Amino acid sequence: MGLIKLLWDLYYFPRHQKFTLTPDDWPPDGSLHFVKCTDEAQKTVPNTHTRYQFSSNVGEDDRRIVTLSMVIMKRFCGSKQVLTNVHSTTKFSKKGKRPSERYPVQYRRFLEHMGSPASMYTKDEKTLMFLTKGFDAAVFWANKTISTVDDCFFDFYVLADDLTIANAEEAAETVAAGRYDVRFQVSECGPCALYVTLNPETVDAGKLQELIAAVCEENNILFQNPKGYEG
Repeated sequence: MGLIKLLWDLYYFPRHQKFTLTPDDWPPDGSLHFVKCTDEAQKTVPNTHTRYQFSSNVGEDDRRIVTLSMVIMKRFCGSKQVLTNVHSTTKFSKKGKRPSERYPVQYRRFLEHMGSPASMYTKDEKTLMFLTKGFDAAVFWANKTISTVDDCFFDFYVLADDLTIANAEEAAETVAAGRYDVRFQVSECGPCALYVTLNPETVDAGKLQELIAAVCEENNILFQNPKGYEG
C-alpha cells in the first residue's frame, strides 16, 4: 500500500515542478486557479446562483485537479446532506449493439450489494440519485472499476442545513427547484476542471477559495488567480 501511494503521489503531485512565466505575466505553468466563469456560462445556471471553476492556468489536461477536487469536496461538505446524481448521456443507435445495463443500473446494484444505507431514487435507467451525509468519493472512483460503455457524469448537490429532507426523491425535487447551496461537477476532459455553482446568499466564495488554496498548498501546488480575474 505504501509503494502504491508513493507512486500515486508522484504521478499526481510531483514534488519539484519548474514554473515558466509566460510573456504576458500569466500565472506560471503548473499553477491552478479558482475564478468566476464567463457571463455566457452563467446563463446556464439559476439566476440565484453563480458559477466558478477550479482549473489549470496553462493547459486543459491537468489530472491533479480530479484528485484535489475529491479532497476539496470532502472538506467542504463535512456532514451536510449531499445528493449525488449519476447520469448516463450515451445515445445508442437502434441498429447498433447496446449494453444490457447502463452504468446507473449497475451502480445501484453495486450499492445494494454493499449494503449501502443511502436513500436511492431512480427516474429511469439513465439516472441514479442517492442521498448521503457528507461527500462520498466512492461513487466517482467506482466508475473506473465497473465495466461500462456509458459516458457518465456526476453532480454533487450540497443541501442547505435548514432543509429537512426525508429521502433521495424529495432531495431531487428540492434540487430541481434550484434550492441547493452548491453544485459540484467534476469534468475530466475539455478542460479538466471542478465546476462550482453556488448560492452567494448562503455560501461565501472567498471562504471556499481559501479552502481550495489550502489544499493546493498542502500538496506543494501553486494556487494563483490571474490578475484581474475574480475568485
